[in-house]
Amino acid sequence: MNSDKKILICDKIEPEGINLLTESGFNILERTSITPDELLEEIKDVHVVVVRSRTKITESVINNGKNLQLICRPGTGLDNIDTSAANNHDIPVYNSVEASTNAVAELTISLAVSLSRSIPLADQALKNGEWLKNSLLGSELRGKIFGVIGLGRIGRRTGILASALEMKVIGFEKEVVDPEYLKKYNVTQVEFDELLSTSDFISLHLPATPETINMIGKKQFELMKNTSFIINTARGQLIVESDLFDALTNNQIAGAALDVFETEPPTNSELIKLKNLIATPHIGAQIIEAQKDASIVIAQKIIKYYSDNRPEE
Repeated sequence: MNSDKKILICDKIEPEGINLLTESGFNILERTSITPDELLEEIKDVHVVVVRSRTKITESVINNGKNLQLICRPGTGLDNIDTSAANNHDIPVYNSVEASTNAVAELTISLAVSLSRSIPLADQALKNGEWLKNSLLGSELRGKIFGVIGLGRIGRRTGILASALEMKVIGFEKEVVDPEYLKKYNVTQVEFDELLSTSDFISLHLPATPETINMIGKKQFELMKNTSFIINTARGQLIVESDLFDALTNNQIAGAALDVFETEPPTNSELIKLKNLIATPHIGAQIIEAQKDASIVIAQKIIKYYSDNRPEE
């Protein structure tokens, strides 16, 4: 039984995962409005903490977690968790990237379609009484070069969907990518600058790390074709927003779609008001299936952790 293990849930997650944990005998503490000060106190007595993006697991929180054995995030990124501090305390950090893979990939492709056909602009204009049929000349995705920066789980899935639309998919990844994946979906692994200069669509699928933060700025926009589009459904810190604003207003690139921002909610109102930018409020994983799956995946990982680490009777 796991009744001696306390799990602190700091942010709202779907009930399916909570039910799994309850059925497995864990002591569940739901504190979905917990403040940073309250967390510093409550973390002292729990063994597992579960957070989404609202709650920050800082070094101070981890230091206070005298009984803390596991940190979990039902989601993709770990930006709000001090993973170095967790590693120093030998505390595993789990996420559920597999649950949102298809959701984020589908959003990426839908944004590519929206950019190529100016769907948000057409919708808003018609609602404002404007009939822009003759001025909104779009283009097909078929035959275009789709560049994927980061061939991890979500990047690979996005490449599969782009390939299904008969796009030519190229990808940048520092590590060697599974040759079977590349061959099966006709994906070509290329260098970073080559991807930027040849792609019609560029899609970002990397975490925010010291190496990737601000990886797309003035120099990179200068390499891109003036007919190209950039899509970011990963982390806002990957793009220098002021440089993106300049690239969009100076016609260095044709357009952009952002689901993530340097600061969320975004404070750069001039950027999100541009007609050649599509902005969505970090909804990559905000679908019924992904939210439910994320909750279940994290619960299963917690259960497995304690099953694998159960002391011998």
